[in-house]
Amino acid sequence: MSAGIKKLAALLLAGSSVPAVPVTAGAESVYPQRPITVVVGFPPGGASDLIARHMAAYMTEELGKKVIVENRTGAAGNLAAADVARAAPDGYTLYLAARPNTTHKVMYPAIEYDFARDLTPVAMLASVPLVMVAPQQSPVHDLPGLIAAAKTRPGKLVCGSAGVGSTEHLLCEVFKKSAGVDIVHVAYRGSAPALVDLMAGRTDIQITLVPGVIAQIKSGAVRPIVVMASGRIAALPDVPAIEEYQLPGKEGGTWYALVAPQGTPADVITRLNRSVNTVLRDATLRHVMEDLAFTLPESDNTPEEMRAFIDQEIERWTAVLHDRGIEAPR
Repeated sequence: MSAGIKKLAALLLAGSSVPAVPVTAGAESVYPQRPITVVVGFPPGGASDLIARHMAAYMTEELGKKVIVENRTGAAGNLAAADVARAAPDGYTLYLAARPNTTHKVMYPAIEYDFARDLTPVAMLASVPLVMVAPQQSPVHDLPGLIAAAKTRPGKLVCGSAGVGSTEHLLCEVFKKSAGVDIVHVAYRGSAPALVDLMAGRTDIQITLVPGVIAQIKSGAVRPIVVMASGRIAALPDVPAIEEYQLPGKEGGTWYALVAPQGTPADVITRLNRSVNTVLRDATLRHVMEDLAFTLPESDNTPEEMRAFIDQEIERWTAVLHDRGIEAPR
């Protein structure tokens, strides 16, 4: 082969490879390119795990890449949150945030992360109302009856909760103060064991997530007393809301949101936010989740709205901890 032909062949070969460079670079910039992990800070089977797995299934289809749920328990979800805060800010490791994360600086100061600073909001997924329940065999049938019993026997009734600093615990404390009653709080390692003792009559009331107790309410194993909300809910239309008794400040539920490590690129946050909002508009998903007593956003929600909401929640619940002198168990 002559030198001229060799040079021409080299030029043609180089020219044929030029388009491959921008195509490859462009393909790599499209998110996502590989599976995404959503870390849940609570055990499988609970409300947080339930919403995470439903959303993961629908987001897998919408994003075109597998969305995997991974459970890492401890410190009311804050150990998992700290892990995600330290993860690469590339959109491939996300965290299912919940109300307990907003009080971690008071409850778990040894955990080295700042929920507001180290994690950036993607979107709200759902909120969940709580309901106060009593054992089926309890003589208490309504809230006035409970308050009367507590005032007749101060320090004798027991309120079980999912743990110190849980939303269930904080609402129990706020209720006690507002109603002017002395009820003993007992913390369990989760809502399920607390519910077991309630049904056995070893505790008198429990404030817990509606999805986790709806089956027991429908079967008659426990008796709903009041929904801790400003209005009645579709899942329990015959159960009064706490606001109907004019006890201010007792309404409150928990919520679940998707967050990512701080520093995650804006275009990735935008893509994830769009995926969440698209999925939340799906009629089948909405029917399934609302039937389980989850309340889904009525319209598209933004990261900025989620940030403002988180700031409000941090202020509200931190104030409750300080007011009631609640500290993490030692």
